[in-house]
Amino acid sequence: MKKERYTDNELLEGVYNREGKIIKHIMNMVWGPIQSFVSDNSGNKDEAMNIIHEAFVAIYSKTEKPQLTCAFSTYFYSICKNLWLNELRKRKSEQKILNGIGDNVLIEADGIEEKKLYEKRRLLYLKYFKKITKVCQDVLRLVSIGFSNEDITSELAFSSVQYMKNRRSMCNKKLIEMIKADPQFKELKYGL
Repeated sequence: MKKERYTDNELLEGVYNREGKIIKHIMNMVWGPIQSFVSDNSGNKDEAMNIIHEAFVAIYSKTEKPQLTCAFSTYFYSICKNLWLNELRKRKSEQKILNGIGDNVLIEADGIEEKKLYEKRRLLYLKYFKKITKVCQDVLRLVSIGFSNEDITSELAFSSVQYMKNRRSMCNKKLIEMIKADPQFKELKYGL
């Protein structure tokens, strides 16, 4: 069986005229890439098929035929891609609205508990932060406010960036060991 070949304009014309033979040809041509794109982006085969159908509708519902500046397959793929991305955006905003409705009451109750737990953890951290050396405090403070390794090295007059990295690692390790040794740590780690 000989496979039909169509020019890009014949394909576009076929969509406008709703020619079954050409539409079937286009379906065979675009199904693989579109199905892969939709599946790779949180969709399934049925949704890919719906997007293809929406793309056909989008093309033949235009009042003026577009002038193709690329291959028809590229044009069709970009329509499908945009339709799917719009669908994902719509789902994301709907999910935010749904999440917001049911969670308002829970947020207030959980929010108070979260704040208490956060404050306890912060106090435990500060308790041991004050016990590490002044140099370690300076290194970790500068890291936490976003200083680069080079800036910290020059600010604290270290001999090299590598020395600063080693010092930061040692300070972090010491602080974490002290916090983990505290009896309150397990309680705060799991939010009990």
